[in-house]
Amino acid sequence: MQRPPARSRGRPRPGRTATLAVVLGLLLVLDGCAATGRAPDLRRLPLVPLSFSPPAVRQERLSGGARVFLLPDRDVPLVRVFAVFRGGSVYDPPEKAGLAQVLSLAWRSGGAGGLAPEALDDLLEGRGMDLSLGLGRDKGSASLTVLTADLDQGLDVLARLVREPTFRPDRVEWATAQVKDGIRREVDDPDTLAFRELRRALYRGHPRGVIATEETVGRVTRDDVVALHRRLVTEGTWALGAVGDFDPDALLEALERRFGPLPGEGTGFPPLPAAPEPAPRTVLVPKALPQSTVVWARFGPLRLSPEFYPLDLADYLLGGGGFQSLLVREVRSDRGLAYSVGSFYDAYPEFGVLGVLASTKKESTAEVVELLAAVREGAARRGFSPEDVARGKESLENRYVFLYEDPASSVREQLALAVDGLPLDLPAAYLPSLRAVSTDQVASAARRYFPRVPGVTVVVGDVDPAADAWKGGAPVEVVRLP
Repeated sequence: MQRPPARSRGRPRPGRTATLAVVLGLLLVLDGCAATGRAPDLRRLPLVPLSFSPPAVRQERLSGGARVFLLPDRDVPLVRVFAVFRGGSVYDPPEKAGLAQVLSLAWRSGGAGGLAPEALDDLLEGRGMDLSLGLGRDKGSASLTVLTADLDQGLDVLARLVREPTFRPDRVEWATAQVKDGIRREVDDPDTLAFRELRRALYRGHPRGVIATEETVGRVTRDDVVALHRRLVTEGTWALGAVGDFDPDALLEALERRFGPLPGEGTGFPPLPAAPEPAPRTVLVPKALPQSTVVWARFGPLRLSPEFYPLDLADYLLGGGGFQSLLVREVRSDRGLAYSVGSFYDAYPEFGVLGVLASTKKESTAEVVELLAAVREGAARRGFSPEDVARGKESLENRYVFLYEDPASSVREQLALAVDGLPLDLPAAYLPSLRAVSTDQVASAARRYFPRVPGVTVVVGDVDPAADAWKGGAPVEVVRLP
């Protein structure tokens, strides 16, 4: 594999370009100030509108249909290869919930292609390769980091692991034990426990609401693991990508030889329909703790909804923007009632979820639950000022640009979009779409999605379910921990 001429090296990265533009602008201003002898007033510096597009990524397909995304970057003699595929815990049979987690651990640790687990680990360590693989809720991923000189050998190892894992029985037993131990330890982390119960309540009656237990994991066999892997590589939806020091044509041929049969639009793991909005409820999880974790959530717009950008801005101003946000100011700064507080909005192809969360001392738990709702309702009534909206846009623009400081971010994003069936030009559309949002649109999103109901509230802490604070509102459910 030949390197390109030296002049093609050192291509400026997007983040670097934006940073260099700012630095050069400041140098010019400071140079002018030095000539006049006057100190610069940084508040009066002219602001140039940010212009940015994610780097262009070459797109191809393998013979089996899997999408391929390639982005050469010659800065260092290193290549990173990624794979994303549809599959995960939401597709587990309810009676064997936890199967995907067992597979996730046993896949990388169980050996592959005639290599025992120990030999595979020695090979990776001896060549300085980093190889990982795992499944999440509805997608899985694999990644390989390797020196350019070892790329062919690294691809061979990755192909063995993806297509020919051994799943040695003792490693499957180890993975099962690890998953069970993780389930036992969930109750020791209030945040993990709160979001577990939120998923159970928010997605009730839906595959996303099924929670793995030690009992369901105990039903998983090695045959189940092998069968799930076979379905993933023959019926799944796959996309592969690479960024680094490589020749695109040569790498495409290498990927075809090793991964050509992987499907690009398999039907074995179809996108799940959105869950219905649950009836309002408060879920109390009594646990002797000095502080409480509070989470409220409801469903929101999916990723391609015209409401996505207005709600993204509204969420940033409500609590996603950190110390400048409304929740931080009202709950933490002004009243000192929360150790941490914020909001979130995650949009997916089929649905979206928005919510607020806070940690507070146990004595102020009920007050914080009420205040979180009151702040949301206040934002729903009043909306946000044009100045706040402008500030939110500027902050989101800056944050967006620096997501691409690492060129691998562009490749990973394209992989996820391809597997999710979303338009590949969404990254390029983000900034112009965000800038086009009006103050009225942000207010409309807040009016629709910030009111007290609908939604599910989960409280983990030293709470008394019989206390008057929980009466007269949404129906209360109590989760008793073992």
